[in-house]
Amino acid sequence: MHLRNRHRPPQQSARTLLQQISEVVHNRDRERFELWVAGDLVGVLGYRIDPDRTVTILHTVLYDEYSGHGLATELTGEAMAYMRAQGLRVRPLCTFTKHYIDEHPGAVALAPA
Repeated sequence: MHLRNRHRPPQQSARTLLQQISEVVHNRDRERFELWVAGDLVGVLGYRIDPDRTVTILHTVLYDEYSGHGLATELTGEAMAYMRAQGLRVRPLCTFTKHYIDEHPGAVALAPA
């Protein structure tokens, strides 16, 4: 028996699948947002809350094999949505967060420089 179209391309991209099985969790005790994919911790966005309710974003880290699928953007977007909902101002030291904020003007209130 001969099967036609045996090697059809997947109907969903790897990016879409990874985003569907990913979850962002706010770990307040460790002052970070965590990105979990299928039960594995694959990325973090670390921060520090200053006494004046300014949140300094220190870094965004993602395992290399998960890069390029929009997951760091998802992680940062969830963190910024939390900051906005809490009325916090953000000081982005992290270059990825700076880029995210530049690409999404008005996403969060920025701390004075």
